[in-house]
Amino acid sequence: MFHVRRMKIALAAGLLGTVAVAFPGSARADTEGFLLGLDLHYSKIGTEEASDTSPESSVFVDSDGGGVTLLLGYGFTPSFALRFALSGSNHETSDSDVDVAYANALIEAMYVFRPGEMFRPYLLGGIGASSLESRQDPFRYETTGSCASLGVGLLYFVNEHFAFDAAGRIEFVNWEKASATLDTDHGDITVETPVDDEGSAGKIFLGVNYWF
Repeated sequence: MFHVRRMKIALAAGLLGTVAVAFPGSARADTEGFLLGLDLHYSKIGTEEASDTSPESSVFVDSDGGGVTLLLGYGFTPSFALRFALSGSNHETSDSDVDVAYANALIEAMYVFRPGEMFRPYLLGGIGASSLESRQDPFRYETTGSCASLGVGLLYFVNEHFAFDAAGRIEFVNWEKASATLDTDHGDITVETPVDDEGSAGKIFLGVNYWF
C-alpha cells in the first residue's frame, strides 16, 4: 500500500483552447432543459507527509493533480437543475512507474442566481462515491467510499445556449473499503478489507456548458 506526501499547490492542465464567440444582443431567458458540459480541473487531495519512520518501500503521492470532468444535467426551472458530474484526475508519485487516480461520480443540485443575465452565480451540493486507485504491476490497490460535495460557481452566457463555466468544489469522503488485486494468467485475485477513515479533496474547474 502507499503513503501520501506533502501538500502543495499546482495548476491543472490549461483549457483545451480559446473559443472565439461574438457577443449576442441578449442572454438566454432561462437555464431550463438539458445541459452538457466539459471542464478541466485542478485537483488537490488530502495527504500525509513522509516521516523518519516511513518504510523505505513507501510510495509518496503528490497531492496536486489535474483531470477532466464531464457534466450531464437537466434544468427543471430557470433557477434549479440537477446534474451528474463524473470526474477523474491523475496524481504523480515518487515512483515513476506508479500513478494514482482519484475519481468520483456525484449527483448535484444546482441553484442558479440571476436567471436570464449573462453572469449567473450558482451554488452546488451533492452526494455520490469516490475512489483512489494505484497500480504497480501485477498489483492494483483501490480505496472506495461515499462522498458529499459543496461548491460555488459562475456561468457566463455568450449566447442563448453556450456558457463558460468556472467553479470551485470541496469534497468530503468517507472511506469505507480497501482492496488489493493481483492480476494473474488465471484471473484476478482480490483481497478486501473494511476501513473507517475520512478524507477531503478540492477542485477548481474551468470549462464550457451547452444548454439545449
